[in-house]
Amino acid sequence: MVDLIADPPRLHALIEEFGAPLNIQSVEPFSRHIAALTGCVADFDLPFMPMFARKANKCLTYVQSARDQGIGIDTASHAEVEQCLAQGVPGHRIVCTAAVKDRALMALCVAGGVTIVLDNYDELALLEEVSQGGDRTISVGLRLNGFSCGGRAIYSRFGFTLSEIPGIVARLERSAALRLDGLHFHLNGYSAEERIAAISQTLPMVADIRGDCSRDFFLDIGGGIPMNYLADPRQWDVWLAELDKALAGERDPITQHNDNLGRKRGPDGAPGTVDSYPVAQSLVQTDWMRQILQAPDGDRTIARRLRDAHVTLRCEPGRSLLDGCGMTVARVAFRKTDSAGESVIGVQMNRTQSRSGFSEFALDPLMVPGKGPRGDAVAGYLAGTYCTESEWLTRRKMAFPHGVGVGDLMVFPNTAGYLMHFLESRSHQFPLARNIFLRSDPDASARLDGIDQGGHDHPTG
Repeated sequence: MVDLIADPPRLHALIEEFGAPLNIQSVEPFSRHIAALTGCVADFDLPFMPMFARKANKCLTYVQSARDQGIGIDTASHAEVEQCLAQGVPGHRIVCTAAVKDRALMALCVAGGVTIVLDNYDELALLEEVSQGGDRTISVGLRLNGFSCGGRAIYSRFGFTLSEIPGIVARLERSAALRLDGLHFHLNGYSAEERIAAISQTLPMVADIRGDCSRDFFLDIGGGIPMNYLADPRQWDVWLAELDKALAGERDPITQHNDNLGRKRGPDGAPGTVDSYPVAQSLVQTDWMRQILQAPDGDRTIARRLRDAHVTLRCEPGRSLLDGCGMTVARVAFRKTDSAGESVIGVQMNRTQSRSGFSEFALDPLMVPGKGPRGDAVAGYLAGTYCTESEWLTRRKMAFPHGVGVGDLMVFPNTAGYLMHFLESRSHQFPLARNIFLRSDPDASARLDGIDQGGHDHPTG
């Protein structure tokens, strides 16, 4: 990303060739992160199978890389399962954790030997129906909830409560077709302490389920492995302090209409958190995993307890594996002033093309100048292509000390994890951004990802 931004002619040439907006990616950081994570867990002498969270990015290149590196894939839809099987990923290395699983998805998983993680009794009943008359043994996992940490219940709308598991296990034991291969949880947020608590509360249940059985069994601790977006985390603290001043009327607004981005003061007067991924984090990736595995649990560490239980540790990283893997690039189309006198910079992309489930992505875009006139220094807001008053690519004010011109490129960095695909929309019938992959070799040609080949529509240059 750094090299490409420093080479404006090459970046503009890629936009001319493939159109804009454009997602430019590389699989090399993905491979490095997989190696680092597997190496970290190997230090604890644990059987381990990371399952790449496919929902974080739709490109087939990452599926192929995960396949070739021998890790698993976590899927969340019929299309994701179908594509992984078509790419040659073995069924036993695919897990389906879709929030809604219909009969067609269940049947596809059964036919492909995919592990199905059950979330509720209706899914269990449907899978029992789908399995009737078949001659396959179906691999099943159970999703759990009902954990507590520090005396506080951890909320989740997903999964069975811990107290329900013994009855479900007995029901599965009576089935001729369904085989319980593991337990799973996925906690909201990024707390290592909550994962430690959940593992500790799950392991006694694993022992009860397995007994003296020597058959493979997994414990999947889900995703939420954190990452850091900022080289200098102090920038985040400074920005929050300035936002608080703006909200208190002590300085000019730095967000659209002085939007608090979710940072409302609570009953105790303390400021709330901004509704954004926490872009400045210190305990991330392998350090986060290491803290969990070496945490004490009774007279042993979590790693030792997992090893003594003879279970395979699984997790479902998405964003953390895609750290540094891609960026989204779009053209500046116009400059104007709105009715409030604020500068508006129109960018040829919509707000879903660099946005996840949060209301804001608190990482500044970067500008790569074009050949047109620069204009005066300006501070304003980036507007997207949807015909609504709410169509802002970010609600944070952006400063351009050297001006901004039509044809300049706005680069949204580090968007490969969730941001470029998770909410992308074709409203107004705008085509979706294409996805190309580059290698570190500057002489290597760009390659269009397979997800965009075979008749998919795409923007023109």
